[in-house]
Amino acid sequence: MTESVDQSTLIKDIMTSHVLSVTLNQTVYHVLKLAKEKNVTGFPVIDIDRKVIGVVSTLDLITEVAAGKLHLKLGELPLVIKVEKDVIRLSPDTPVKKALLSLIKNRVGRIIITDKDNKLCGIVSRKDLINFFIDINKLG
Repeated sequence: MTESVDQSTLIKDIMTSHVLSVTLNQTVYHVLKLAKEKNVTGFPVIDIDRKVIGVVSTLDLITEVAAGKLHLKLGELPLVIKVEKDVIRLSPDTPVKKALLSLIKNRVGRIIITDKDNKLCGIVSRKDLINFFIDINKLG
């Protein structure tokens, strides 16, 4: 499957540029409500300078909700839930094939796209890759 993807298509050609992100000041409730409203399953966590400091997924938050921590801020949660995961980051000029292989190898739902200063500039999700393959194979 990846053999049909050449090196000329770059992440910036398929990434979502308008990325919803959250901060450590936002509550679990707020993040889950935003996820429901926007139909997404995770967010980059950014600081005041829009630098990526982690990723939080709705799956990460389910345990916290069950434990009654719905109104805690993300910054008050245990680090393992909040942002301690290794964030898969690539640059906009990375070939799509590398993004696909990273997504498969790391078994993640999204890859965060940052510039050289680690500032958020996009995201590539499984949905973006599905749409890309539909387009290049003229299935849509």
